[in-house]
Amino acid sequence: MMHRRLWVGALLVFLIAAHENAFAVGESGVPSLTIPPGARPNGMGEAFVAVSDDATAQWWNAGGLAFTQQRNLAFMHSQLVPDLASDVYYEFLGYSQRAGNVGAWGISLIYLTYGESIATDASGNPLRAFTSWEGSLSASFAMNLADNLGAGASLKFIRVDLAPADVTQDQVEGAGTSFAADLGLLWKIPSQRLNFGLAVTNMGPNLAFIDREQSDPLPTTARVGTAWTAIADDVSNLIVTADVEQSLVWLLDDEVDTRRSEIWHAGVEYRYVNLLAGRFGYVYDDDGDFNDPTYGLGFIYKDKLSLDYANVPQAETLERVHRWSLYIMF
Repeated sequence: MMHRRLWVGALLVFLIAAHENAFAVGESGVPSLTIPPGARPNGMGEAFVAVSDDATAQWWNAGGLAFTQQRNLAFMHSQLVPDLASDVYYEFLGYSQRAGNVGAWGISLIYLTYGESIATDASGNPLRAFTSWEGSLSASFAMNLADNLGAGASLKFIRVDLAPADVTQDQVEGAGTSFAADLGLLWKIPSQRLNFGLAVTNMGPNLAFIDREQSDPLPTTARVGTAWTAIADDVSNLIVTADVEQSLVWLLDDEVDTRRSEIWHAGVEYRYVNLLAGRFGYVYDDDGDFNDPTYGLGFIYKDKLSLDYANVPQAETLERVHRWSLYIMF
């Protein structure tokens, strides 16, 4: 009988451990759900749950969609380990728009590829190449519970495809699917220029590849935060944000008995005549031994087009990651 080896699992564990917002290895699966979209929030220390004012709100806080007034299209690209593999990258595409007086809706797509792997026989001879990937498709809806209070929800279909059946030792497809839901609230206090946000994301059944006894929990997370617009005039706009993120996997899955400590996020964004934006932030993750700054830039054209860049750190042994986003408002 011919035996074959699969190296994708090792890379998967490596990415979970290396990513700056990753949970402890073995605590949850589907790392693509933990990668925050949008170069703008990435540059602000990933503190965005109380801002959530564009198409990426479907990931951060679906309640933010309730305040959508125009069509929004957002795209982000990021290579995850550029110093190790050029074909391991993440993509986000999101769209949102107003739904009359009822509220707003949005759809988004996340795709993460682990690149190409080579299946080998027991002697190490190459058999054929295959690509491993994971992704999710989301649909979101939000409405105003009051003039300054928005509530939203997202439903997700999740697919992870690590290997086709013909390259695994047991001739079983290394793939799994699941579903998840997000809930979010965004409360605005215009007189104080303050926002408060709350979101619980990725609530759903474990993702199983072969049977339910061999499954990984989804990265269920709660996030609460605030945003204060310190300056708002024709020349300058300054936003100060802060979030606290807490994994709920230990609470929802009996197999995980260790509570992970919270992750703290803080950031600022300064816009000059709504043309140029500078961003700075910080992420403090005690359990992940990750305490580093983030920064970014934005170029805005007539409130219709925005090109954003962010530079975020990873594990100490890896290069910092570049993230690029394009936003179109129409």
